[in-house]
Amino acid sequence: MSTFVITLKEKKPAKELLLKLREAQTPILNCDLVEPLDNRADNEDSNLDTSEEVFANQSNFNNIKLLNPALARKDRQKTLATWLIPFGFIAGLSFSQMTDLKTFENMGFPNPFEKLLGGIVGMISGALGSFFSAGGTSQETVDDLRAIRKKSEEGCWLLILELPMEIELPWGILKETDSIEVIAIGK
Repeated sequence: MSTFVITLKEKKPAKELLLKLREAQTPILNCDLVEPLDNRADNEDSNLDTSEEVFANQSNFNNIKLLNPALARKDRQKTLATWLIPFGFIAGLSFSQMTDLKTFENMGFPNPFEKLLGGIVGMISGALGSFFSAGGTSQETVDDLRAIRKKSEEGCWLLILELPMEIELPWGILKETDSIEVIAIGK
């Protein structure tokens, strides 16, 4: 999937661009319009005809996973925890069963709980693994996000388009629009 962030001065050109892309039958997987961080939205944007809303989502900068690494990290952490915690329990239980170590018995726990406590330690290891392995983004992505945030702080609207990998953004249509900058993410 190819992701493009198109910066525009107003909301109306974003709506017109999306309509032109749909007329050209450009396959769009997802489309988000992000309002500027600089909350001085033009009064004319509030008077636009909203009877036919063309955007799937219009949201705040900090609510988009692509633009907010903390949200993306939490999502990755939940996904990893779904697999690592049960796997850790099974691995800890199996390890305690195979080795027949008396780790917890030496600490005063009853012998029947030895294997169960080994599984719980494995669960904790899985949770820690999901927490630490979910973090991190590449420096290139961080630089792109800084540039995008700066444009948003300057009062620009952000149109985020996700296209299939084999489809290129129709540059002819884009040149007709009064866009400031196009940033490709994830290429």
